[in-house]
Amino acid sequence: MRLRIVPAVLSVAVTGGLLFGGWFAYDHMAVKEPLTKAVSGLPGVVDSESSVENGTVHVSLKLADTADLRTVYERLAKEGESVLKGRKLQLDVAGNAGSAELDKLWSAVLFDVAEAMETKAYSNIPAALDRLTAEHAGLTATTDMDDTNVYVTLRKGEAIKYIILPRTPATLEVWNDASKL
Repeated sequence: MRLRIVPAVLSVAVTGGLLFGGWFAYDHMAVKEPLTKAVSGLPGVVDSESSVENGTVHVSLKLADTADLRTVYERLAKEGESVLKGRKLQLDVAGNAGSAELDKLWSAVLFDVAEAMETKAYSNIPAALDRLTAEHAGLTATTDMDDTNVYVTLRKGEAIKYIILPRTPATLEVWNDASKL
């Protein structure tokens, strides 16, 4: 039995082309296209880019000055539900103008915010941001929360910084010596 090289190579190439072509077509038409359509209809979204990797949908957004971060997240999660299908949604958000000053101000309050997130004392976050806005003229901070995230928006002049802090659900801890009780 003689093996023909040309038909064998040709059949491997055609099979590989069909498999990878089908996968790319599925990825574009069933995942990226509906996600792009869902993002483009959101109020306040200027530009977006998305990708799906290892069970996580990454969406990079550029928001307008008037955008409400919580509304954008909730509507994207709802309207992109057919794409998400149990995948985790991760947003990377940028405003029209970033600022090194806002980054510095955010890092000044980050310890208090991290402590509030860790202890699940979420009401301490607006209090910490209120102290920060009182110390810096022209700075405004808004906070919002839902069952999955805490949303923070810092504004000073034309500069805007959007922050999404994921909430972790309360878990029941087991003590090492629980059997000794």
